[in-house]
Amino acid sequence: MIVDTRQIAAVLLAWAIALPAAANPQTADKGAQISELIGLHDLTTSVSIGNYYLKQESLLAIRTHLARLGREENLGPEWTSANPCWRRAEEDLLTRVMASVGEEFASLEWLQPQWHDLDNREFSAEELDALLTHLRSDVGRKQIKIMDHTVSTHVMMALSFSGKLKDVAGAEADRARMQDLWNAEDAEMRFSIQDATNIEGQRFALSPLGKKYFVTAILKLTGIVSRRIDEVAGTLPRQVSAHAGQVRPLLEEFKSGRG
Repeated sequence: MIVDTRQIAAVLLAWAIALPAAANPQTADKGAQISELIGLHDLTTSVSIGNYYLKQESLLAIRTHLARLGREENLGPEWTSANPCWRRAEEDLLTRVMASVGEEFASLEWLQPQWHDLDNREFSAEELDALLTHLRSDVGRKQIKIMDHTVSTHVMMALSFSGKLKDVAGAEADRARMQDLWNAEDAEMRFSIQDATNIEGQRFALSPLGKKYFVTAILKLTGIVSRRIDEVAGTLPRQVSAHAGQVRPLLEEFKSGRG
């Protein structure tokens, strides 16, 4: 019988390529564990806080830019936020900039790989299994709410204590939404530590794994979110300048209206 060695080599090569994946199924399993763990969290309130601050910074950047255009083009004292052309230009620029904020921050698409890498570095598959077992329970879900609320509180404190949050006209609705979500989250996460049903919750909170997860999920995650807010805020003046050409017709309309 004649054996085609090229066919055997091809089969062996195919096996060699397939073997690493088959020999290490924990890689895929761990990825699924992390995805499920991340899915238990809800950062809606933290997003609302970031959105409020970024809306504020967008408005300030837009108004600074429009005022500068007024000086450069000698539009005179009537070129203010009281003028309809200014207001339309501001609204147009705000819509465009906040669309970018939605993509670069509010969607949280940027966070998923960083959060995944964080959990992958910090926890073994066995630890992830133990975390999921506890956090899927009723008391575990309550503790997830506490963690999420702690993230939002730290994000707000970082902005507040640094003096970054201001009362800026035009961001009132975002401020109200932020406050309403934070208040509702604060009420939802509360429970009595004297409740006998919370024994497992206390045991988890005091365990090495519970403490480790709290530090990882709260302190490190808060830092990641706060840094991203600052990064996006730093791009806003450039984004406003990039979109400025879109409101040129409104400047010309203002000029023609002056006769």
